[in-house]
Amino acid sequence: MKKQALILANGQFPRNPTLIQAIKNTTFLVACDGAIKHLDRLKIIPNIIIGDLDSISKKFQKKYANKIIHIKEQESNDLSKAFFYCIKQNFTHITILGATGKREDHTLANISLLLQYYDYANVEIRSDYGYFKVYETPCKIPSHKGQQISLFCLETHRKITSTNLKYPLKNLALPLWANGTLNEALDSHFSLISDKKTKIIIYQTLV
Repeated sequence: MKKQALILANGQFPRNPTLIQAIKNTTFLVACDGAIKHLDRLKIIPNIIIGDLDSISKKFQKKYANKIIHIKEQESNDLSKAFFYCIKQNFTHITILGATGKREDHTLANISLLLQYYDYANVEIRSDYGYFKVYETPCKIPSHKGQQISLFCLETHRKITSTNLKYPLKNLALPLWANGTLNEALDSHFSLISDKKTKIIIYQTLV
């Protein structure tokens, strides 16, 4: 059974009206620590606020005391604390907003965590510009003609072959993160295969 949750991380708050509406409409909303300030401004009350409480003001700690789950450990970031809380509540589909923007190191860390999350749920990171999701080869990925596509494979020696991309990959390794970027979909889907099963982070633009 599909069970959905939305996590709002404390990065760049979305401006896209569709994403803001998704926050308002979700049936289960988790705010990571200081992200509550954006929800409070919009008068949106999350189901829970979770984190180590290092970025939430005392005012909001008091105002939302009955919503807060304080996890002190520092071996994971607030996004992972929120994600694995959702997994324990048996959520199977998780959308993450606010995971990009602001500090670049946080952005890179949050995107890379999708590789870990893949084994637990259907999860994606969305922003005002596009969305990140992990696929495991071989895979067929929904798209639309003209959509901009970037591929990031951390197993840099894997040989990847694509179909329906403007700049085709033909048994090609991607040793640098830049090697698989700035491609374009030619149809309503594109496909990837590799010499051995591997996980690939896919970025697709909204338009």
